[in-house]
Amino acid sequence: MPQQKNIVTVMSPLKQGDCLAIGSEYTGRFMSSIHCHDVFELHLIQGATGAKRIVGDRVALIGDLELVLLAQSHLPHAWLKGRCQNEEHLVVTVYFRPDLFGGLADKTCFGAVEHMFELAASGLVFSQEMTKSVYQDLLSLAAMTDRLQQYLLFVDLLNRLASDKEAQRIVGPGYIRDTNSQDNHDIATVKNYIYEHYTEDIYLKDLADLVGVEEQWISALFRERTGSTVSAYINQVRLGQVSKRLMNTEDPVAQIAVECGYGNLANFNRHFKRWKGTTPLAFRREYRTSGVRG
Repeated sequence: MPQQKNIVTVMSPLKQGDCLAIGSEYTGRFMSSIHCHDVFELHLIQGATGAKRIVGDRVALIGDLELVLLAQSHLPHAWLKGRCQNEEHLVVTVYFRPDLFGGLADKTCFGAVEHMFELAASGLVFSQEMTKSVYQDLLSLAAMTDRLQQYLLFVDLLNRLASDKEAQRIVGPGYIRDTNSQDNHDIATVKNYIYEHYTEDIYLKDLADLVGVEEQWISALFRERTGSTVSAYINQVRLGQVSKRLMNTEDPVAQIAVECGYGNLANFNRHFKRWKGTTPLAFRREYRTSGVRG
């Protein structure tokens, strides 16, 4: 495996004993580089239409208002100027640790929030409807001086965010391992096998034998539970790993393709362009131009 370049980890303003650290400002500045944190981050940005959001291997231009949750997963990210023409925009950032609930995290009432935290390892962007509904509360949160009231409001806010059925994961399977506590045992087993063997040829029969069922059954169950066919999922995992390698190393594209399970370079290039809308070399240049050294 090639040597990975170090991701710059920026220390959060959380101090020992803090439940939360909150920053709120109107600013014309954007982040100077792509980085990560060792804590959770809830990030609201308003008034920066056309700014460039980078999370993991995904680049997108944002609208006027967005809210993103990033887990403690060393997921590189930044909001850069991109095409934003506004002179000033609002940024509200809440930092917190995964042990926010202390010994209560295993209680049933926190189940939905804990599941949201698992999904946030991929980065979660919340729906416009949900973002608008919590917007004023986030502003109130930043203005509060009573720490207990601030904590209680934030827990309520997290509970509401966890109910957002339209929230979208930002990075796909492959960039991160996306098994979670709500996966069916057979699905989790299949996913883990794919992550451990994506460099090899993987056949549906092997996966079916792994969990002791018929090929047709595991194929149907996988699609029902993940919304993806097995072959498409394998391809996403491989392409996610390819993206990491393009971002993190100087290895030749052909070498990366072969080592990530693609025996045919033309087939790989076709898959990559269909998935990313660009070529592997153009993708690498885009990230280097944006400052990614993940």
